[in-house]
Amino acid sequence: MKFICNKEELTKAINIVIRAAYGKYQKSILECIHIVAKDGLLSLDAFDGTTAMKTEVYADVAEAGQTAIPARIFYDIVSKFPSGELAFERDGNTILVKGENSKASLQEMDAEQFPVFPELEGEELSINRKVLGSMIDKTAFSAYVGEDKPIFTGLLFETDPEAGKLNVVGIDGIRLARQSAKVSCKQKIRSVIPAKTLKDVARIIGDEDSEIKLYFGQSSCFILCDNTVIYTRPIDGEFMNYESIIPKEYKTRVRVEGKLIARSLDLVLVLAKEDGSNLIRMEVGNQSMKFGAASEYGVAQDELPIFMEGEVLKIAFNAKYLLDVFRVVEEKEVFMEFDSRLKPCVIRPIEGDSFLYLVVPVNVAS
Repeated sequence: MKFICNKEELTKAINIVIRAAYGKYQKSILECIHIVAKDGLLSLDAFDGTTAMKTEVYADVAEAGQTAIPARIFYDIVSKFPSGELAFERDGNTILVKGENSKASLQEMDAEQFPVFPELEGEELSINRKVLGSMIDKTAFSAYVGEDKPIFTGLLFETDPEAGKLNVVGIDGIRLARQSAKVSCKQKIRSVIPAKTLKDVARIIGDEDSEIKLYFGQSSCFILCDNTVIYTRPIDGEFMNYESIIPKEYKTRVRVEGKLIARSLDLVLVLAKEDGSNLIRMEVGNQSMKFGAASEYGVAQDELPIFMEGEVLKIAFNAKYLLDVFRVVEEKEVFMEFDSRLKPCVIRPIEGDSFLYLVVPVNVAS
């Protein structure tokens, strides 16, 4: 194997696939990046047992071949070489890397042992990459973090062909996040994709205003973006019927500016987080909403003007869960709907159904 490629383009490619390299144990083939050089292209892929990523860069290939090099070492070495062209050549069981006055010899592993990249399959879904990235960013924070509820560590992708709509949903037991977007789809899709993988996807696809393709199979999901292919296994299990936990009625509805809520929550959270509870108390009145938090370090309070209909209310929340929502809401104004101090708060747009958030309150003495 012998080839020359641009250092910056190679570093960018490594940065993509290294997200799928298995980093828990050393001396495993899955800790490597698999590199194939042929026909003027350098293909790089990595696989952690659940997710695989593959991308390509141009290269001047003198001798075709393949190798497998531990991902962390490969990235650290390549990134520290000077800019410009890098030359790679096999020398026994090592790969020689040369660039200007720098050189390194990297021990390789048996590339024949590396898993074959999965074959593309499944129902096709086209979506704007900027829209998809936004949907992931605005729901992934609500996915469950832990090992006892694996189905909720993913985000549900579900389509409605008749309405031409895609929903992306995350639930962690305390909150729910749903983002909706218009898409062109022929079949119903219902698949739970690991949130960790989707966070990487959002970073890789960027925010360009162009279409990318997703393919959902019975045991696979593929995302195709430019010259990069991302594969992951959907999470096994039945995602709950989340519609059943969304309140259909409210006794109190507040119309309020999202940025003002975020500022207030930021303020009171300074003291609320000191005892580890993040507890804030909220009072919804006829013309204002009051926030308060206390700790051994002091007391913080804030008050916002609102438009309210229905009953006055006193309720408490983990401020962080509310703040996570209002940090991603872009609309100037939203509705906050309450049924009682023990029922979830629903946050939705003034018009339409592009998003919905649900946050469960904290049960404290009134």
